[in-house]
Amino acid sequence: MRLNIKVATVFIFVGALPVFGGMQRKASVADDPYAPLALYEGKWDSTTTIGEKESLGIENHCTRTGLFFVCEQMLNGKTGSLAVFLPVAKMASGGEEYKITGLSADGSAPGGWNMLTIEGDRWVYSWENTDEGKKVFWRNVNQFSGANKIHFEIQRSDEGVTWKTVKGGDEVRVK
Repeated sequence: MRLNIKVATVFIFVGALPVFGGMQRKASVADDPYAPLALYEGKWDSTTTIGEKESLGIENHCTRTGLFFVCEQMLNGKTGSLAVFLPVAKMASGGEEYKITGLSADGSAPGGWNMLTIEGDRWVYSWENTDEGKKVFWRNVNQFSGANKIHFEIQRSDEGVTWKTVKGGDEVRVK
């Protein structure tokens, strides 16, 4: 039941993205699906309060490269990963769906494409993997309050319906 460290790093990294979902005066998914992602730039403090306790200093350097949007993340002063985003669908609710993949700084092979769904203040990253020969569903649910704070919960499910929180915490923008 151990969460793959490469996957966890990417999804903890993107945990702070929802902070910007509510900043409509600067970024609107309706106007530009890349705009909320661009606002991820900056420094954050992340503290895990559910599951294994840890505290991370996160610094993000983001840019649109054309069709793709990328964010390089530093964890406690060291480059950790590069997240690559691609908008794929506008939702009937007005939200947006993205594909996302991550590259590790150690040069290991990237995983497949996963999903990010943005609906207002709630952003959900979802992916699947195999644990002891069984498919396991994962999601990182991010809910923000205010412009500079989010609560995240990494959850797992054996069937994609009933979810158990295995890790969670809060991220606060510091710069």
